[in-house]
Amino acid sequence: MHVRRVVMFIKCLILFLGEVALPGGKQEETDIDDIQTALREAKEEIGLEPSLVNVVTVLEPIVTKHRMIVVPVVGILSDTKAFDPCPCADEVEAIFDAPLEMFLKDENRWAEEKEWKGEKYLLHYFNYEAENGKYLIWAFTAGVLIRVASIVYQRPPAFLELRPRFWDMAITGDIPKP
Repeated sequence: MHVRRVVMFIKCLILFLGEVALPGGKQEETDIDDIQTALREAKEEIGLEPSLVNVVTVLEPIVTKHRMIVVPVVGILSDTKAFDPCPCADEVEAIFDAPLEMFLKDENRWAEEKEWKGEKYLLHYFNYEAENGKYLIWAFTAGVLIRVASIVYQRPPAFLELRPRFWDMAITGDIPKP
């Protein structure tokens, strides 16, 4: 089982190998907790100084279909003007922000029905146009952002979410063996 820690800042997404993602990465031995991992990875990947971040919560772990555990750490930039993005050329092609509320709206969105072990779920896709390009935010990244938006705005999305059951396996301890 791979463990990957992810930091999410409400207005910061990255483009990595043509895929939209959230800053984050694998926990190192020197990291004391998920928050430190998330802050270190954000500094390495996008040049975000940890002192600019107010961590507001650590969400429940999520298991991907590739059996990777992701622990979302949610933070807010205390001073957005002080953040001077410096993308790591080896890991990040572009940095952009998107309004969190868009992940609750049924606009510029479509879904694809999938099945895993006989259970159906939906993969969500969101089109977004930023100043520096057009992006497709989909699958796991979209799912995490839907979850965060639902918590922040205290309401469900305007569409059927139908999350994959395997996302909750870290909570239930029901992670299948390879």
